[in-house]
Amino acid sequence: MGTLGDDNGGPPPNGGGLPDLPPEWGTVIIPDDPSELAPEIDEIRRELRRTVRRDRWRRRLHLRPVTGPGPGDGSSLGLPLLIMAIAIVATLTSLFALAWPGPGSRLGASPPLRVSATTGTPTIPDLTLRGADGSEVHLRNSLPAVFLLADDCTCADLILDTARVVPPGVTVVPVGRTAPALPTAPPIGLRIRPVADPEERLRSAYAGSPPATGVVAVLVKGTGEVIKAVPHVSAVADFAAYLARLA
Repeated sequence: MGTLGDDNGGPPPNGGGLPDLPPEWGTVIIPDDPSELAPEIDEIRRELRRTVRRDRWRRRLHLRPVTGPGPGDGSSLGLPLLIMAIAIVATLTSLFALAWPGPGSRLGASPPLRVSATTGTPTIPDLTLRGADGSEVHLRNSLPAVFLLADDCTCADLILDTARVVPPGVTVVPVGRTAPALPTAPPIGLRIRPVADPEERLRSAYAGSPPATGVVAVLVKGTGEVIKAVPHVSAVADFAAYLARLA
């Protein structure tokens, strides 16, 4: 390997025929095999790649590019700004996830009552009870209706009187722990459908707290909307004012 200098390591006499070099460069050593410079070349390439990446990010962030390689240069704000942006986005995402109501956190009426999503009015629960003949009766298929929650009382006269005065198309549905009994020969053409509710789910929903005794009349439109729940019913006159709203 050759050097640009005298035998004592000093500069060659008369500059060695080369242009003057900066004194801080010291003695310039020229290797016999160029491959010996591979480590220095690799390091320079790495520094150039770092500079290119840094300048690219600075241009994206509308910052002036850094001239020349400079590992550890603290003047570049691209990386800190990128980290701050990611942290802010992650924080906002977490806050939205905590504040946004999930399916289990939405407010609603206590069971078995249900609130209509469009009108905000209470609706009759979609229960399946048993008819007097043992068949299944879906409450929604009997609407519009007047439900007479009979609480095991003898209410045949009230049931018949109600069926005679309700608007056309309205069904009278007597409800008890067992299907309430009707007269042996009710008049033809009356819409009466006795059903059994052994768990008293309707009474627990509409009899109030503490539960009202006797008959509770629940008037329900064809849409399922509950118009009125009237406790302590003894005659049709107790709820007759609301019957016209069922039509």
